[in-house]
Amino acid sequence: MFFNMTKNMKEDFIKQLNPQAKVLFQEYNIAFENKMWASVVILSLTIIDNILNDKDNLDYVDGLDINHFKSSKDFHWLRIRRNQILHFEKTIEGFFGNKDSDKTLKLDAVRANKTLKECFYILFKK
Repeated sequence: MFFNMTKNMKEDFIKQLNPQAKVLFQEYNIAFENKMWASVVILSLTIIDNILNDKDNLDYVDGLDINHFKSSKDFHWLRIRRNQILHFEKTIEGFFGNKDSDKTLKLDAVRANKTLKECFYILFKK
């Protein structure tokens, strides 16, 4: 399941999301539970981009926190990995169709999950 947190903590974070991000977050959790690893990577960055581009967030999210998160190596890795998945230039690791492909994508999904978790904690901390 999605990153470990108490039910109350999860509900607090979800309250901060706009309606579009809430739907994406539900889809994200379904993808994670069903081992749809590439979808997890794609949706995690989509949710983050939604949060970062929601002008209403500027009322309660500190600009320094946004800059701190946007400059993190995990955020940059996630954008690169998502783009590799979405925009075919050549076959990439995780898509070779061998027995290690699923393992690679699962590790990517776990890292994407960690990055989404960091986004929530950094931007929506109380």
